Amino acid sequence: MGTLVPSQMFDHTLVTVKGPGRLTRLDYHAAPKSGEAIAPGMCASIDSNGEMIAGVPAGAAGNRPMAMFAIQDTDAFDANSDVGNISGGVQSAIVATGGFEVESTEFDSGQTFNPNDLLKDDGGANAGRITLAAVAPYGAVPVIGCVSKGVDTNRDGVDVLSFWTCWLPAGT
Repeated sequence: MGTLVPSQMFDHTLVTVKGPGRLTRLDYHAAPKSGEAIAPGMCASIDSNGEMIAGVPAGAAGNRPMAMFAIQDTDAFDANSDVGNISGGVQSAIVATGGFEVESTEFDSGQTFNPNDLLKDDGGANAGRITLAAVAPYGAVPVIGCVSKGVDTNRDGVDVLSFWTCWLPAGT
C-alpha cells in the first residue's frame, strides 16, 4: 500500500497566465529536502545541498537564494516516489527571473494586494506563502514578485493572486 497522499489538484495551484510555453520556459528541477512540504504555487529556493526548500531566505553576502515557484506538490506522484512508483524524485519550479505572469493559491489571504505591490516570502512557520513585501527593494528581504491584477477567483472557485515573477535579492 502507498504512503503518499497528494492534495486535490485544484487546492494548490500555480498557473502560468503569460510567458514562455512549457518547452521554452526557464524552470528548475531539484529533489525536495527531506521533510519539506512544498505545494504548487508556493515560493521556494534551493539550499546549499541543492535541495528544494519552502521559502526564500535572505542568504549571505555573495550567496543569495534564487526565488522559484513550485509547479507540483512535493507528494505528487511525478515528484516523489511511492510504493510501486518509479518517479524521478524531483520537484519542478518556475524560476522568478521575470517573463511570467502567474496565478498562485499560496498567498496570505488576510492582506489586500494592489497592482504594483511588491511581494516576498512570508518566512518562518509560513515559509513559501506569498505576502506583501512592505519594504524597499534590496533591503533585508528578497522581493519575489510584483502584483499585476491582485486577487480573483479561478475557475475552480479558489482565490488566486495574480503577479509577475521577479527576484530582487536582499541587499543587507
